[in-house]
Amino acid sequence: MSAWTEHVAKWRDCDKCPLCQQRDRICLARGVVPCDVVCVGEAPGASEDARGMPFDGPAGRLLDQIIERSVPSGVTYALTNLVACFPAEAKARGDNEPELSEIKACRPRLYEFIDLCKPKLVVCVGTLASDHIGHDSYGNVRGAKVIAIVHPAFILARLPQAQKHMAVNKCIVQIRNAVQDMLELIQRGNI
Repeated sequence: MSAWTEHVAKWRDCDKCPLCQQRDRICLARGVVPCDVVCVGEAPGASEDARGMPFDGPAGRLLDQIIERSVPSGVTYALTNLVACFPAEAKARGDNEPELSEIKACRPRLYEFIDLCKPKLVVCVGTLASDHIGHDSYGNVRGAKVIAIVHPAFILARLPQAQKHMAVNKCIVQIRNAVQDMLELIQRGNI
């Protein structure tokens, strides 16, 4: 059994927090494992919950476009969230943010996934992910450099049309620069 298969088997029926009773399907990850870059969002939305796949809705499609434009071919990536279950009750209250206790309950799963991926770069997608990823005093998570971008859902829902293009381009530049730095460090043998 592969490490990924073991990870899925271990977490697919997780009941470590109340979110397990709110989800239809757990949303562990998508992408390539192991990989160079891991993107960590906040929490699955309704469309992700329905399909069991993180970043599968409109914000995910925009994130895919951002990644395609910022990550060169040959650089692999995967996507996950701070929590793997849809916070339906929080969504009903008007937000999509899991409680801090739910984030902490899901952290072992998140760290296990990051360890499986062995990334050199972690991209926090959104403020919540950036605030709660649990980086060390050097700004690293599990040995990987961390950067943060604005969440594509924020771009889609909250920015005026005139600002959306600029926000997307900023995300592309942030990721592209971090990946370029990562590749240069690899080439020099520093990571």
